[in-house]
This record gives sequence, C-alpha cells and structure tokens, in this order.
Amino acid sequence: MKKALSLLFALISSSVFSQGYYAITQEEFGQNRIQLRRLDWKTINSNNFEFNYYRGGEELARKAAKIAENEYRKVTEVLGYTPFTTMKIFLYNNEKQLLQSNIGLTTPILYDGGILNLSRSRIEIPYADNDSLFQENLVKQIAGLFVYDMLYGGSLKEVLQSSLLLTVPEWYMTGIAAYIAQDGMSPERIQQVNDVLLRNPDTKISNLSGPDAEIVGQSIWHYIAQRYGRDNISNILNLTRIIRTEQSSITSTLGISFNRFIGEWKNYYLKGGEQVVKIESKEDQVSQPPSINSSDIPPLKNLGPDEIDTEYYEFDAVNVLKAKETLVNAEEEHSSTFNRSRLNRNPEELKISAPRRYENLLLTQDLKTTFYNDPVRRLGMYNSISINDLLENHVIKFDLFLTPNVKNHDIGVSYTNFEKRVDWGFSFKRRSIHFDQLNPKQYYLFRPLQILLPDASINRRIYLHELISHINYPLSNYLKLKFSPSISFNNDIDYYELKKKSLSSVYGGLKSEIVFDNTVQRVENGFLNGTRGKIAFQSNLGFSEQGQSFNRLFVDVRHYQPLLKGLQLAGRFNYGNSGGKNPKYTFLGGMENTLNRTIHPNPGQIPGEPGDLRDIVFYSYPGNLRGFDFAKLYGTNHMLINLELRLSLSTYFPQNSITSGVIRNLQMVLFNDIGTAWNGNKGPWSRQNSLNTQVIGNGNPFYAVVTNFKNPFLIGYGGGLRTTLLGFFIKADYAFGLENKEVNGGKFYLSLGHDF
Repeated sequence: MKKALSLLFALISSSVFSQGYYAITQEEFGQNRIQLRRLDWKTINSNNFEFNYYRGGEELARKAAKIAENEYRKVTEVLGYTPFTTMKIFLYNNEKQLLQSNIGLTTPILYDGGILNLSRSRIEIPYADNDSLFQENLVKQIAGLFVYDMLYGGSLKEVLQSSLLLTVPEWYMTGIAAYIAQDGMSPERIQQVNDVLLRNPDTKISNLSGPDAEIVGQSIWHYIAQRYGRDNISNILNLTRIIRTEQSSITSTLGISFNRFIGEWKNYYLKGGEQVVKIESKEDQVSQPPSINSSDIPPLKNLGPDEIDTEYYEFDAVNVLKAKETLVNAEEEHSSTFNRSRLNRNPEELKISAPRRYENLLLTQDLKTTFYNDPVRRLGMYNSISINDLLENHVIKFDLFLTPNVKNHDIGVSYTNFEKRVDWGFSFKRRSIHFDQLNPKQYYLFRPLQILLPDASINRRIYLHELISHINYPLSNYLKLKFSPSISFNNDIDYYELKKKSLSSVYGGLKSEIVFDNTVQRVENGFLNGTRGKIAFQSNLGFSEQGQSFNRLFVDVRHYQPLLKGLQLAGRFNYGNSGGKNPKYTFLGGMENTLNRTIHPNPGQIPGEPGDLRDIVFYSYPGNLRGFDFAKLYGTNHMLINLELRLSLSTYFPQNSITSGVIRNLQMVLFNDIGTAWNGNKGPWSRQNSLNTQVIGNGNPFYAVVTNFKNPFLIGYGGGLRTTLLGFFIKADYAFGLENKEVNGGKFYLSLGHDF
C-alpha cells in the first residue's frame, strides 16, 4: 500500500530539481494555452500587409485585405507615419480558436518596472460573425500597431532603448486606435465619455485603464481634431517620440498648458460635446475657450512685468488669427485632397497574391543580462536569450552563467514545442564548480559533509551534466501537469592528486509537477495579482552506486493581494524535504543574491578528509530569511514563510511626469520572514536539528558535540526600498532577527533581482 501511494503521489506531484544556487524566488510557473486542433497556416500578401489564415479562412483573408488597404491611407495620413516593414496579421475563423494561440505567452518582458510585450510586432483578429465589428476591430488593431511601431521602433534594440525613456498612459495608445477605427465619435460614445467623467471625477486620466481609458483617449483625440485640426494629431504623435512625454507634446503643439487643455476637454464633453466654433475669415473673432472648472488651478495675481501665468497664457490675438486662418486653409485643403483621393481610388489597384505556404520565421527576443552572487562560486554574470517563431509554437532558450574564473559556470539550452495539446521539449544543463584556494566564505559548504577543512589548498572540480525531457499536459489555462524524466552525471575530479580515482555517479530521475498560475501583471507598477504555486516530487535512482539515491519533495505557494491603490500584500510559503539513502541539504538565512553577504560563523566541524564533494552541486537555497547571516541553518528539511507589504510610489504620480527610472520604479517594503531547517523525520524540535547541535574544539586535539534546546524557528522583520538603477533592479533592506526570544542588532542587505 505504501509503495502504491508513493507511486500515485509521484505521478500527481512535482519537483524543482533546478532549484539551486540563485534566483530561486524567480522560479518559473507560467500559464497555458490549450490547442484543440492543429492549424495549417497559409499566406496571402496585399499591397501593404501580410495575411495569414488556415483552412476555411481564405475568403476572410481576402475580405480583410480589402478593408485594410481601403483604410491604409486614412490611417497613415492621420498618424503622419508609414511603417517600413510589412505588418503581419493572423486571422482566426472564430473567437474560440483564437484562444488556442500561443502569441504573447512567452514574449512579455519585465523591463525597467514595466511590461514590454514584443508580441505587438504582429496582430491577431478573430471573426465574430459580424462584418462591421470585424472591420472596426481590424482597423483599430492596425492603427494601434502603427502607433506602437511609430513610438517604439521596429527592432528589439529600438524597443528596449525607447522603453527606458518613453512611457505613455493607456488612454494615449488605445484612444488613437479607437478614434481612427470609428472615424470620430458617435452620440453614444459621447454619452459614454460623460458617464466615465461622472464616475471618476477625481481620477487622473493617466490612471484609467481598460474600456474607460479607451473611451477617454478616443474623446481626447476627437476633441483635438475638432478644436485644433486633425493635422495636429500627427504633430503630437511625432513630437512624443522625440521628447518622450505626451503632456509636453500636447502643450508644445497646441500652445496651451496641459492642465488647461484637460479642463477644456472635460467641459466640452460634460456639455454634451457641442461643436467648437471655427474661424472662417480674418474678420471673425477668436472663439473663446470654455471656462475652466472650479477644480483647476486659479490664475496667478500680482505678476511682475517679465512674468507670465503658464496655466493661463494667451498668445497675441493677431498671431492667433493668422494661425487660425492658416489652420482653416490647411484643413480645407487636406479635407478636399483626402476626399478626392478616396473618390478617385480605383478598386482594381488592390493587389492580392496567390496563396502560398506559411513561412514560420524565427525571432530573437527576451535578451536578458544581470548579475548573480552565487552562494558557492561568488559573483558572476548571467545571460539569457530566447528565439521563437512568430506564432510562438517553438521556443529555444540559451542560458549562461559565468564568473571571472571561467571554470565556474552554468550552461543551458532548451527547446519547447507548444504546437499541440501536449507541450513537449528537452534541455541540457551543465554546472561546473572549481575549488582552488578556499575562501572563508566557502567553509560553510563542508559543514553538512562533517569534514574538517584541510590546511593546504585543494584543486577540485565538481561537474553536473543533465539531459532532461519535458512533457506538459495543460488541464486549463491556469493548471498543468509536468513530467520530466532525466539522466544526470555527477563527477568529482581531484587535480591535486592525479593518481586518485575520480568519483562519479549516474542518476536516472523522474520528476512530476502540478503547477497553478492565474496571476496577472499590472503595467503601472509591475505587481502581480492572483495566486501561483507548485507541488513537486522527484526521485533520483543511483545507477552506479545504490547508496547515492535520493528524492525530494517541494512545495511553493504564493499569493498577491491588492489592498489599496499601489499597495499590495504578498505572501509565500515554501517547504522542502529530501530523503532516500543520500538526502541533500538546504541552507537558510540571509537574503538571496546579496552583494554584501556575511556568512554565519563556523560553529566547528568534525575532523575528516574532504573525500567526496559531489553533493555540493545539489545544495538548495530556498529564499530569504532576513535578519540573520547567510547559511545560519541547514538541514534535509526546511520551512519558510515570507510576508511583504509593498507600496509602489509611482502609482501616485502620472507615469509621464516622472522621467527618472529610479523614481518611477521606487517601492517601499515592510517584511516578515519565518523559517527553520532540520535533519531527519522527527520535526524541527528534534535534537538532530542543526540549530541545536554545535561542535566545539575543532579536533585540536579534542572536540565535543553539544546539544542545545532552542526555539527552532527564526523570525526576521524590517523594511526596505526597491528601484531600478542602470537597468538593474536593486533592493536595500534592513532587518532584525528574533532568535530564542532575543533580538539581534540588525543587518543591512544590498541585493539584486526582483522579489518573489
């Protein structure tokens, strides 16, 4: 019965064998897309677009080509921009089949505190059995894609470079696309604007999201076209790309302060969207703008002779008349030309190619570079790059961790296929650890091995090579089962004594995982909302030596709960157990990826020779236990709880008003960590707990093992700051540790990388 239950548990649970040396809190979870049928894609080209469709969709593709080409000139004229590349459009016969798409599942990047979705380089459109809705959606998506390409550039390098400096609110992007698609504002949409303004009287427009942001943005662009002329839309867009802020672009283009502009826009729609009187001749008087509502800034008084009120500055009437006359003439000429071009457009000019087989091109994306302070091999650089096709059905990933001593490194390559219902793939990993002259910060590594460090230097190199296959079965968009059979080769080579036989182990492993993830990332502050977790079990059978077999159980559950605007409560529970004939050890204490790491003093070790160091590659470091030195506790079991109250300061300011990335990504955190580690199966209060066991004497010439009786749980609490500096996410924390009812003097941690 026990064997049957163990087998059943292994099949329904999972493990994190990769849980190892750095970035454990950034453990991958991930959501799913379920493929119900295989789509055989084909392609047709029109004058300016590429349309991709599958069986039953050729007529839809030709219809989309006619719509897109018919609206192409209008979109480019309003935006004042023509893309340099052919836009790729994927068409789905219905909305249900669109849900099968993998586009956007693997490409979003967390960059400088925001989300950068590189899937925006192509668009997907489903047909919803309504021609008018399909046309509106198609034009809206095309316009949005053109604006994205206009502001951020087409290449990955340009996108990443622009994202550091340019952050526009949601209304800006979605609003212009909706304005172009609907060619203005209907009475129903004007009433919707009024409803949004009444529901959000004190909300800054930069903080709006979803449908509210779209309707407000559409109304703003419509108001600009009505009051100042449609040509100013392209002027504002082009200026935004140059000066990196939409508020200054509107102010510079329209000659009016942004606050005053917003006041006039609100009054315009609150009065029902009445048409603004336009100048038709020199004799006409300049139309006076609507009055500013009481919430606006009052005019300044007692101004000096060389001072002006920037909120209420008025241009000279003569110059305004000249500008208005020029604007009216240009607008009339533009309208006449635009109408002639539409009337004279010959439908036969539309060119559509014959269908051909779809070419699945590969893209290089998700380039990441950061630094990790490896707990075994010290500081090193980590690089990762992903390559995938446009549909993101095939993803190739390369990883490299390298220290100044190139003998210390990690190399990884993986391939995953998401094309069918069952996702599959394989990966290769190589870990190399080289010990030459030992640093005192490495002494803790030998504590679980119960060996006394040699006086002379050693020259040892430990390898771990893994070949792993992956089989993922999605049960829903948020839940999946993962199975990963593997074979591993573990070697310990002594270069100091060449005659000494190298130690080697061969493992056959099977790990199974159940993973849940329904989290959604907020664009404005980078916070996650929702829950993610995994339960894991792995069994490794030693082929070369039966005594080397071991298994691991692992549980990691995280929840992110928004409390108020920009305020979040995040919690994490982590549990691990290693058993078998040769269980592996876990270390607790300190903070992950700390630059100023301090190691817990060596409490003494039993005399012995460092004969076998193979287990070091299997050590695990499950996360933060702040308030204590690194490696304060160790054992074959551990339990860890992390609670954090996070406040994003940027949420309380318009994103575009903050040009500094340091300020824009500034966060304040209050935290509480609770953790313990122990050996064996008797629980943390057992005498075998490493917290209660101390070796005194170091064998010079005698030693003694002393057992204490302490509260096995360590509690850390404190606060910290987070921000982005030079593209790296920096954390500064100060924590106090509570151990056996005593509070220590506090410890400061400076570390790299995002929180869990």
